[in-house]
Amino acid sequence: MKSLRCDLNKTIINSGFIGAVFITCMLCFTAYAYIDGATSKTYSVFEALFTLDKDIIQTNSDFASIFIFRKAMSGYITMFLPIIVAFPFMVSFCAERNNGLMRFTITRIGKYKYYFSKFFASFISGGLAVLIGVAMFGLISVILFPELSSYNLTPDEMEGLLPEGVSISIIKTLISAFAYGAVSTLPAFMLSSFCKNPYLITCIPFLLTYIWNTTLEKLISKGIETGDFEIYDRLYPFYPNAVANLCYSSEFDLAAKKTILFNVVYLAVILIGFILIMNKRKDKGC
Repeated sequence: MKSLRCDLNKTIINSGFIGAVFITCMLCFTAYAYIDGATSKTYSVFEALFTLDKDIIQTNSDFASIFIFRKAMSGYITMFLPIIVAFPFMVSFCAERNNGLMRFTITRIGKYKYYFSKFFASFISGGLAVLIGVAMFGLISVILFPELSSYNLTPDEMEGLLPEGVSISIIKTLISAFAYGAVSTLPAFMLSSFCKNPYLITCIPFLLTYIWNTTLEKLISKGIETGDFEIYDRLYPFYPNAVANLCYSSEFDLAAKKTILFNVVYLAVILIGFILIMNKRKDKGC
C-alpha cells in the first residue's frame, strides 16, 4: 500500500495527468449533441454552440445540460482515449526507468510489490484522468446549456426522459468514464514492460484499438450480409468501449456478463504478461 500510494502520487502529480484531464475535457466537446431530422446532419457540442440558432437550444430538450453531459463519451474521445490515458503513467514510469531509479526501487520493495503497485497506479490514474475530464465537461455544460427543468415539460415527460433522476445519471456517467479510462490504460501498460520509447507507448495502443474496432465492425458487416442479424449482440461485449456502457444496462443480462468476464480476463492477461516479461529481463526492467 505504501508503494501504491507513492506510485499514485508520482502518476497523478505530474504534467501528464493534468494534460490528460484537459485533453479529455476538450474531446468531450466533439460528442454528438443533436441530429437535424430534416438534413440528417449530426452536430457535435462545439457545432451546436457556434452554428445552431439559440432558439433551438432553448426549446429542444435534447440540449438540456444533463443530456449533453451523458453524451460526453460519444465523440472522438473513444478513438484517442488509449493515447490520452497513457500520459500520466508514461511520464513517471519512463522517467523512473531512464534515470535508473527503477532498479533501486525493485531492490528495496521487491519485484512483485513493484509490479502490482505500478499496475494499480496506472489503472487508477487513467480512470481518474478521464473521470475528472468528463466531470469538468459536465460543469461547463451546466454553464453553457439550459437545465432540464427550464424546458416546458410535464412531470411525466421528465420522468420518461430521465427515469433514474439527475443524480443517478451523473453518477453512472462518471463511473462509466472511470471504467473506460482505466481499461484503456492496459495496452500502454503492457508495452511499457519491454519498450522505453514514450512515443511508441502512446501511439501503438491507438493503432491496436483502431484495428480491434475495425475488425469487429467488419465481422458484424459480414454477418449482416449473410443474414446473421444477431451477430452484433454476440460481438458487442468485445468492443473496447463496451465496459463504458455497463452502467446503462437495464438489467444484468448475458451481454453484461460477457462484457465483465471478457474485461476481467483481459486485465488478468495484461498483468500476467507484464510480470512474465519483467521477470525475464536480466536488468530488472531498467
